[in-house]
Amino acid sequence: MAELLMRDRWGKRSHFIFAALGSAIGLGNLWRFPYLSYANGGGAFLVAWLVGLFAIGIPWLIVEYGMGKHFNSSAPGVFAGIGKKWEWLGWWAAWVAFLIVSYYTVVMSWVLRYVVSAATVEWGMGQAGAAGAADFFFGTVLRLSGGPGEIGTPVPHLLVGLAVVWILIFLVVFKGTKVIGPVSQVVMIVAWIFLGILVVRGVTLVGAAQGLNYYLETDWSQLASVGVWFAAFSQIAFTLSVGMAGMYAYGSFIKSKGDVTNSAFITGFGDSATSFFAGFAVFSTVGFLMQTLSIPVGEVAVRSVGLAFITWPVAVSMLPGANAFFGVIFFLCLFILGLSSAYFLAYAGVISPLMDKFGWSRVNTTLGVCLVGFALGILFTTNGGLYWGPDILDRAVSFYGLLLTGALSCIVVGWVFGADKLRAYVNETSDFKIGPWFDVMVKVIVPAALLFVAIYGGFMSDIPESYEGYPRWASNAIWGVLGVTLILSFILGSMKTRTRGGAE
Repeated sequence: MAELLMRDRWGKRSHFIFAALGSAIGLGNLWRFPYLSYANGGGAFLVAWLVGLFAIGIPWLIVEYGMGKHFNSSAPGVFAGIGKKWEWLGWWAAWVAFLIVSYYTVVMSWVLRYVVSAATVEWGMGQAGAAGAADFFFGTVLRLSGGPGEIGTPVPHLLVGLAVVWILIFLVVFKGTKVIGPVSQVVMIVAWIFLGILVVRGVTLVGAAQGLNYYLETDWSQLASVGVWFAAFSQIAFTLSVGMAGMYAYGSFIKSKGDVTNSAFITGFGDSATSFFAGFAVFSTVGFLMQTLSIPVGEVAVRSVGLAFITWPVAVSMLPGANAFFGVIFFLCLFILGLSSAYFLAYAGVISPLMDKFGWSRVNTTLGVCLVGFALGILFTTNGGLYWGPDILDRAVSFYGLLLTGALSCIVVGWVFGADKLRAYVNETSDFKIGPWFDVMVKVIVPAALLFVAIYGGFMSDIPESYEGYPRWASNAIWGVLGVTLILSFILGSMKTRTRGGAE
């Protein structure tokens, strides 16, 4: 009964900071940020990125940390506290978190497969390994079908990997913050050590300087391009793990005298620094491949799954020595970064809202969510899983769902609850006091920026054209997912809330 009556609290402030950093720093820091910088003017992109961090990222983090702490609740409870009619908004964000983690864990299963494969450089050494890296990923690892209409059957090794990932998530979160905090601290320190090893090895490779020039070369004219601001704002929105319900719960675990504002700044800057640092590992390796294989930068895959599962294996095959060691280090780094984000999504984004709403015990709720998440993830381990999980479903929830719930949440907090009221609350316990600028950011700037990203990078292309050239029926699944999750959110929001003790 004690577990039901007492809310989780972070044992130390450092545990909260490392957990928040772990939730924010994930796969995208390594495989998305460096490419965006290269493709959008280098230093010019960094300027737009910093503008986005101060105008969008940090105010948004303060909103989610502060509101969670104020209402001592996860996302649905926060919006129910503002007004019962708003509770659905918190549930919509929770659905976003659940669906993201359902396929995110499958991507981690891919990574786990590569940790094992890298130990023997299974895809091959030298030129033969470089030539076969893509076939190894799509053929041997994914056993990819011809399209979304060919789902096929689960791939056995991916299914086993998925089970391992969910077991690890359960073991980390079923006892709450007293385990999540210390584990996050160890995970992040180890991840940074591994990343440092990769950077040192990368910059000592032949051709590294050429690759780094592509990464850091500045084209200031790019600042006049709408595309640069879209890229910067979208990366800010996607990298900080806001808009996924979880930061409200993490904020609710802060002790009464805990500092919200400083924590938001530390999280934002820590995530940004890690992304920038990761770029040195990525583009030094790109330069090495350009020189070793005598190919232009345009022929080196430097983003998304292409970077992680094709380019890096190619580089591992071509290294002059210690190939297996650096291959294992890279994929272990990727795995633990993904794990910290995955257990954040599961616990703070889904498990905590269910516990708060229905008064369920942590162990039973964790077990239930892990089992359902694993069951749903089986779809994405199939031959057609890549199309449905990390592509179509990702577009629905990690793009539209995150942006729309984020914009609406800031509008409700800013105009209904009151941005000035939240500012006064967080200033009571924060060393760094925020001024009236915060009100404008929450009420106008953040919602406008998020809607700009959704419209410019989404609706303007996905409505007239089929997404990624998929059949229209598959592309329309994006709107189906958004519609179904919205309906389910209203249903959950209309249900009566039970206290931790079991009373209504």
